[in-house]
Amino acid sequence: MEANPGRRIVVWCDEDRAEFVRGIARAADLSVVGAGCETKGRSAGLASVFGCPPVDDLRSALTEGDCDLVLIASAGGFGGASSPGDAAGVLTARQRGVRVVTLEPVPASALELSGAWSSVGAGGVRAVDAARFVPLARTSRSFRDASEVLEMFGRARTLVVEALCRPEEGSLGARLFSAVEVLVWLMGEPESVDAAFAAPKRGLLVPLPGESLRDAHGDVTANFRFADGRAAALVASDQSGRWSRSTTLLGDGGRLRVFDDGFEWVSAAGERVDSARQTKRRGETHEVPRSVEALAESITRLLDPAIPEEGPLDHRTVLAVCQAALLSARTGSAESPSTIRRMMEVG
Repeated sequence: MEANPGRRIVVWCDEDRAEFVRGIARAADLSVVGAGCETKGRSAGLASVFGCPPVDDLRSALTEGDCDLVLIASAGGFGGASSPGDAAGVLTARQRGVRVVTLEPVPASALELSGAWSSVGAGGVRAVDAARFVPLARTSRSFRDASEVLEMFGRARTLVVEALCRPEEGSLGARLFSAVEVLVWLMGEPESVDAAFAAPKRGLLVPLPGESLRDAHGDVTANFRFADGRAAALVASDQSGRWSRSTTLLGDGGRLRVFDDGFEWVSAAGERVDSARQTKRRGETHEVPRSVEALAESITRLLDPAIPEEGPLDHRTVLAVCQAALLSARTGSAESPSTIRRMMEVG
């Protein structure tokens, strides 16, 4: 790739995500100056996809790498309980002026959030906030364009969130995390969650999701109850065949739907109040995949010094809700995020 000294990145990803990440780098006009993966002996082959030198150690890239951004597309064991130094590496990168972006939740569970990931580095930034998960629906162009409409629409009584992708675009854990993040942002913390899991391949023995979002694959549906009578639902999957994100709000204002390509507000009387959707002619295909477009936009905004930095993500609430959903899928009963919060405090 042609050198672009102001936008140099180091990529860390599995081989099956290499072409996808290459598309993101191209769309965001980034120069990949190093690439590696967790599998020993495979970094050189991965680097050949990007035409750059291999990187054998992610921690060294964070603490010493000559780049502007480290893109962790495949987290693997990074950020887990067995790697307590990872959070320090992210803080060191931040102190050096290197941004860290992840396509997977890091840390990947509520219990992993305690300890090193809650430590504070230079400038008062926590390690968990120095590693930015992308893309988030609430920071997308569609939600930015719909910000005034959201205020006019008013309080939602019911919310439905859809977050779907293919395996190379992210794991089930990533899609569940992103869906819960927008749910918590719009509705607050639910009182309980009743979730179900469907494995990618059906058989006599159906594997249930673990306690972590790490390496989760398949489909999750979940229903949420709030103490004041509101309700929400979501579906998340990394087996959908095509990227799709949508958020639907129902309330006194009618129905407001936000997509990757815009929004539409329909009143309770069925009349269109406002809308803004990207249009294309019949037979015209979208040149850049929606997933690539969403990630490239997120990364470009993070690297633009003219754009104010986004506030910290509410990791504690989002991870507590995610872990309650995973627990519910295993037990077959409704679970409470507050139970996970108490476990976090004890841990």
